[in-house]
Amino acid sequence: MRIVSFFLFLLISAGLAGPPPAGAVDTAEERRSRVDSLLEHNASYDLGFLWLDQVAVADFGLQKSTRPGLYIASLSARTVGVAATITSNRRQQYVSLMEMMPDGSFRSVRHTSQKESGGVIRAKVYSFDYENRVVKFQYFKNNELVDEYDIGIEAEGVPSDVLTTYFNLVAGTFGPMQVGARYEVPAFSKKGIGQIVIDFLPSAKRPKKHFFGDDLLICRVLVDQEVFDTKDGVIYIGYDGSFYPDRGIVTDIIGMGDVRGVLK
Repeated sequence: MRIVSFFLFLLISAGLAGPPPAGAVDTAEERRSRVDSLLEHNASYDLGFLWLDQVAVADFGLQKSTRPGLYIASLSARTVGVAATITSNRRQQYVSLMEMMPDGSFRSVRHTSQKESGGVIRAKVYSFDYENRVVKFQYFKNNELVDEYDIGIEAEGVPSDVLTTYFNLVAGTFGPMQVGARYEVPAFSKKGIGQIVIDFLPSAKRPKKHFFGDDLLICRVLVDQEVFDTKDGVIYIGYDGSFYPDRGIVTDIIGMGDVRGVLK
């Protein structure tokens, strides 16, 4: 069910804690401190569409690996109530193994996304080989390898998965989170290397004014349309006065329209 995918991205994009203040977090020590403050931190959101206010729940966490310098980010969601029945108890999980670099930023080591519905488990695994400049893609169905191939990293930049992008965003790796800020982050999909584009919007460009109050800082995120089966790949996030993610909307999910998420 596509609404679970959106719920996951809402948490990833919005974050579990407020972003850095207007003055960017720009030192390795400050970035590491910011990440450490998020360890064992959790948040919860309700997701709805049309007249339904709660169709899924999710858990999000960060922990240190047993290997020094490595962190594990995990994000899982499941449908509840009537939605669980309709979707055959849909469950979805994202897990990223991330390496902390000397400057306090993260880079992806391995990213796994897994979907389960009606007893069928599908998983995509991306393994990053920076020495050979490739990302190895593998697709599994019920734990059997179905497909695999390498995606070349042609540009000089380091491509990121969505969880790694989130932690770099809140740690201040890209810069401050404030009106007018724009960040273009190299990302990947099974098609190859693309971008996640993040814009913090002025009041004149505020969307869905009945849902996003004037007191919220609005972030517009553009992702690959294929990720969530949307027409344009646009997601909006609203932060409150404490820079905490309060609510979000993914627009034009194919066959469903807009889907909204609200902090519990």
